Amino acid sequence: MNIANLFTLDYWFGQPFAAQGSSLWLLIGGFLLCIVAGLICKIASQFKEEKFKKIILKRLGNLGTVMGFLGLVWMFFRQEGAVFLAWRFWLLLWLAGFFWRLSIIVRYMVKRVPDIKQEEEKRVQIEKYLPKSNK
Repeated sequence: MNIANLFTLDYWFGQPFAAQGSSLWLLIGGFLLCIVAGLICKIASQFKEEKFKKIILKRLGNLGTVMGFLGLVWMFFRQEGAVFLAWRFWLLLWLAGFFWRLSIIVRYMVKRVPDIKQEEEKRVQIEKYLPKSNK
């Protein structure tokens, strides 16, 4: 493959050949690995007690299963030679969507979770001094 092909529109929007050999198994294996990792995260989220770890694992599980399934669907269309749906452009969109969603999850872990924990600690401190309801 010539690297200069990456900078032409014909490469991204042209009809690719069906994948063969190691590239076929690498793509299918990668997408299946995404699905398996997603299922493992979803199952692991059932056993977590902490609320935020459970939410993060569920989000990672959803990301893995959905993106793995979409990747396998794209591989099916590529192997079948579907005119519009087999373009390499879809793989580029898949990668962009994967990293965009992963960045949202990482931002939630790094930025939002500590803020939410801090707010909950403040609320607990304030509720100590508030009167309890008589229900």
